[in-house]
Amino acid sequence: MATRSKRTVLSALTNIIDVARHEDEHRWDSAYYSYDDALLKKVQREAKYLAEQLEITPKQAVLFAIVLDMSKGDEFSKSDLSRALKTNFVQLLSYEEDLKALERAFLIQRCRWGKIQIGEEVQKCLERNVAFHKPSNENLTTYAILSRISNLFKAMENETQDAMLALLRIDDMLQRNPDTSIAKTASKYGILTKGDALFDFYERDDFDKWQCNDYENSMVPQERFLFYAMCYRYFSCNDDDCWWWDFRNFFAERDMEEIQQCYRDEELDLQKKHVVVYVSRDGLFVKDHFKIDDPVKEEIWADLGGLPEQTPMAGTLKHEDLAEKKLFYDDALGREVGTLSSLLSEERYGHIRTALKEKGMRSGFTCLFYGSPGTGKTETVYQLARQTGRDIIMADVTKLKSMWVGESEKNLKSLFSKYRRLVRDSKVTPILLFNEADAVFGVRKSGAEDAVDKMENSLQNIILQEMEDLQGILIATTNLSENFDKAFERRFLYKVHFDKPSAAVKSQIWKEMMPELSDVDANYLASKFEFSGGQIENIVRKKTIQSILSGAEPEIEELLRYCCEEERGSGQERRRIGF
Repeated sequence: MATRSKRTVLSALTNIIDVARHEDEHRWDSAYYSYDDALLKKVQREAKYLAEQLEITPKQAVLFAIVLDMSKGDEFSKSDLSRALKTNFVQLLSYEEDLKALERAFLIQRCRWGKIQIGEEVQKCLERNVAFHKPSNENLTTYAILSRISNLFKAMENETQDAMLALLRIDDMLQRNPDTSIAKTASKYGILTKGDALFDFYERDDFDKWQCNDYENSMVPQERFLFYAMCYRYFSCNDDDCWWWDFRNFFAERDMEEIQQCYRDEELDLQKKHVVVYVSRDGLFVKDHFKIDDPVKEEIWADLGGLPEQTPMAGTLKHEDLAEKKLFYDDALGREVGTLSSLLSEERYGHIRTALKEKGMRSGFTCLFYGSPGTGKTETVYQLARQTGRDIIMADVTKLKSMWVGESEKNLKSLFSKYRRLVRDSKVTPILLFNEADAVFGVRKSGAEDAVDKMENSLQNIILQEMEDLQGILIATTNLSENFDKAFERRFLYKVHFDKPSAAVKSQIWKEMMPELSDVDANYLASKFEFSGGQIENIVRKKTIQSILSGAEPEIEELLRYCCEEERGSGQERRRIGF
């Protein structure tokens, strides 16, 4: 006795199509399909089997078989479906619920203009004679979510994916994976709030309207959609400079007009929460171009180890690792440093910032330390940081400048972006220190034609703009104040001149570094030599090395010889530019 062949997905589909499909005797190239209760009764076993395999109803399984046979690997319109089922367009609307169910199961796709097609993944499964199952949104990583977002937007660009359904799918992915860095970021900024009720788009029928998935505490759908689109641009296209033309295939015309107008008026929540910011070129904002702010991108990409390109030009000095060192100042300089120490104490700093903001003034704290080498400029920054409990972000100018066109500007922007993030996330605002700042704060060149000169001007424009918008503390030190551009001088709130110390101060430094010196010898050395503290330290180091080598302390004559050698290498004092 012959055995019954095993039923498969393809055999079930074939049997359904064989019964449902009819040739039109008046048109050799056309066929029509029955889709009624009589058909369902004839193919109920195949329909039931197929429904179980595809996780849909038997009626929907029959409709899927008809749609599959009609498509022949291509897309078709609702009018084509109406003709194939020999029904008028109004009657076809009664099938819409089943079509939506097939779409939610990812068995069919609605293209941008409403055309219907079978998804590529579905076709691949059928080629292997296996059932397609809708992808699970559970237990996804940030990378997996970004990859799926990318695929959805690529499908929209190819007009094979409905925008509304794509938005719902992305919302669902983030809500079902709240511990991913992208979901945490979306919740933190109120883009898609974790506390909102889970939206199960698989069970909803009204996903063809923007309003259907508004949440109580989240941004409106258009803004969420823009945020996801910008994530796609950065993840898949490495594009951090967006303009509205980039999103022409994603928004309906009316939605595009509305969101653009809100953007121009700076009324988007994405703008108010500093998620989306203007792009900066040559230090100037280009308001027609925008991007996700770097600190926000870092939060999104945290699970992936941060942004693809890290910032190598900034190191951190922890305040608790800075050694205490006694510094000596003349009266005027001592008062100025004391004022800064008081201003930077956390209690007063916060109060001053609040007062400035209330008066509509810039709240950034900018300070320039300038003067001769070795006069204690950098060490003063260290001691201020140690006393006020502030970490120091060291800007490494040598790493900041790159030989590649555009890289130096990119490095500098990334440095300031990282600093803004630290200011926002730190309990105590850190100090951004540009040591020997004349390398990047120099005089701008008018009519620059050389590529290097253009790059230098571009870097300076970026710094000028960042100083205008600064929310933290920037301190720059320089030995060459005459090389500073006037525009930079105006942007420093405090300018502190470090002159070579007076004889009385030098005597104190000598005694501090060489306690064995008599007061007479200390006063003699202080009056005879115009040394900075750094130069005195050099001499004391030489004396210490010699005592280790010889096993005896040098006589005063040998100490004087060290002083004469140091004096021969000393430079000229630079001009003053005032406090």
